[in-house]
Amino acid sequence: MTSIRMMTQWSTVEADHHQFTLGERHADTLAVAVECSLFDAGSDFLTVHTGIAYGPVSIGVEVLGDQPESTLFEDWENVAECTISASALCVMTLQGEPVEDFTELTVLDPGRYRVRVHARGRDANWDMDVAEPSEDYLVQLWPVPRVQGFVRLKKTDTAWSEVDPELPSALTPTPREPVQTPSPRPLGRPKLKRLVNRKSVSRVQLRNFNEFKDVAHVDRLLAEKLLALSDDELRSVAQWLPRRALTKIGLLHIEWVSNGVTVLEAGLWERPKDIYAAAVQAKTGGDPDVPATQIVSVFDGQPVDPVYGAMNALIYGFDPDPAVAAFIAIRGTLLAYGPHWKDLVNELEAAFPRIANWTIEGSG
Repeated sequence: MTSIRMMTQWSTVEADHHQFTLGERHADTLAVAVECSLFDAGSDFLTVHTGIAYGPVSIGVEVLGDQPESTLFEDWENVAECTISASALCVMTLQGEPVEDFTELTVLDPGRYRVRVHARGRDANWDMDVAEPSEDYLVQLWPVPRVQGFVRLKKTDTAWSEVDPELPSALTPTPREPVQTPSPRPLGRPKLKRLVNRKSVSRVQLRNFNEFKDVAHVDRLLAEKLLALSDDELRSVAQWLPRRALTKIGLLHIEWVSNGVTVLEAGLWERPKDIYAAAVQAKTGGDPDVPATQIVSVFDGQPVDPVYGAMNALIYGFDPDPAVAAFIAIRGTLLAYGPHWKDLVNELEAAFPRIANWTIEGSG
C-alpha cells in the first residue's frame, strides 16, 4: 500500500513515572480502553510506557496519508498500533505540558487516526533517572474511516511484559480482522496516570488508582479516610510513613536511609538522586547492606520482601502529588508491617486524630 510520507519530526519529551502521552490536551487518561506493554490508550489519547522512570526520551512523529509498509520493524524492539479520535493532538508530559516541536500535529484534520508506536532501548536503564536520552520512539499516524482494534506487531524487549494481553502478533500489514483487547489487567508496577496535578482529578477518579484499591482491599475504611483528607494532610501522612516502614524492617540505622527520611520530613520535595538510586538498588536486592527477608504479604498472602514496600514508601513519599505520595507510601508501609498491619493503622490514627475521628458521613 502506498503512503504519502511527510518528514519525520524529532524532538525529546520528559518521561515521568515511566510515561509520556500523545493525545488531546485535556484527555482523561484514566479512561483506558487498550492496555499493553507499550502503551495504554483511550478514545483520544495514547500513554506510552517508558523503561526509564524519569528523564528525556527521543521521539519522532510522522504523519502519513495512508498505512505505511512495515519496512522499519527490524530496527525496533516493540511495535504496536491502535486507533484514536481527535481534533487536536500533541505530545505531552505526565503534567500535561506539550512539546511544541511537532508542528505537523497542529494541522491535522479532526477525525480517527491509526497510531503505530515503535520503541527501542527500554530495557537498557529500567526504572532509572537519566540525563540524556537512551530510548527512541517513532509514532506514525494516518487517517482511517473507522475504529480498528489493537494489534501487536512486534515485541522482543522485556519492559512491561506482564501487561501484554494474549493476542496473536501480526508480522505484516496485510488486511486483517480487528482484534479486540480483553478487559484491562492491572499493571504490576505503579499506574500513576495523570495524578500529578490533583486539582484536575476528581475523588471518583482517585478510586481508580491501583494503590487506593490495594489499601481498600486490606482496610476499606482506612482508604476512605485517606481519600477524605486535604492535600496538606495527605502530604503530612506521606512524610510520616517512611520512618515507620523503615524502622519496622530495621533499616533506619543505615546512613543514606536516615538521610533520606530526614530530607523528606523536612519538606524538601526535590528527591535527592543519590537516595533514589540507592533505594532502587536496595529494593531490587542489589545492596549487600540490606538483607533479603520474607514475610507474608498483607495483599495476597504470598511471600514478599518487606524492603520493597519500605523503599517504595521512601521513594514515592517525595512525589509532587500528595495523593500519589500518600497512597503509594501507605501501601508500601502496609507491606513492611505485613501480618501486623493493624499496628500501623493504630499508630496512624494516634498520630493523625482527624483520621481516627472521621466517620462514614464525612470528616469529624
